[in-house]
Amino acid sequence: MDAERGLLDLTEYRHRKQMIAEEQARAVYESAKDFCRHEPNIREIVRAKMIFTKRFAPVEKDSLTEDVFSEWLLFDYKTIKGTTLFFQFLQSRALSPSQKTLGAVMMTLPWEPVLVEKHESDDTLCLPLLGDHREWSRLRGKTCLKEDRVYFVRKVPLVTHEWILGPVFEAGSPDSVDEMKMRYGQRYQENGGLWRAFLKEEAPEFILTD
Repeated sequence: MDAERGLLDLTEYRHRKQMIAEEQARAVYESAKDFCRHEPNIREIVRAKMIFTKRFAPVEKDSLTEDVFSEWLLFDYKTIKGTTLFFQFLQSRALSPSQKTLGAVMMTLPWEPVLVEKHESDDTLCLPLLGDHREWSRLRGKTCLKEDRVYFVRKVPLVTHEWILGPVFEAGSPDSVDEMKMRYGQRYQENGGLWRAFLKEEAPEFILTD
């Protein structure tokens, strides 16, 4: 009986720690988005839009393109100084030690392609489609996902579950995942490189390509 009670207490403790970590991750993300809205100068934004349009979105703008650009601008765009805006945010804001640790993890996260197997409320069971560990993972985060669809997500590893960071984008076309795997395989054979770096550079194309 004591063992069962101890197990229940540990489960409850880990659940509480997960909720705290989610709130901290959400707070860091929202603060970073606010930084991105107000801190970059016009020259930086114009430069970013030119690069993004040339690489990923040569056609007319729409809400999806703007949403993808907004997230890319924060996490993946390299500024004139050679750093990301998210890195500049971490360097310029007074954060708690736990928030700094979360921020350091968040800074490295690419949009990862995942296949959704099951989605209930804010829990999602999904299979990563590219990377070192092709294992089922459970995500938390309030968003609307459909089963048997492929989405690109940034996911933060926390205590008991990974947590969805920011918006989720469905793959642009049924063939985009196959094209992505082929392109990554070619790049890896030519010059090596990590899958995370590949997705950091290329993911928007597979989201926006019809």
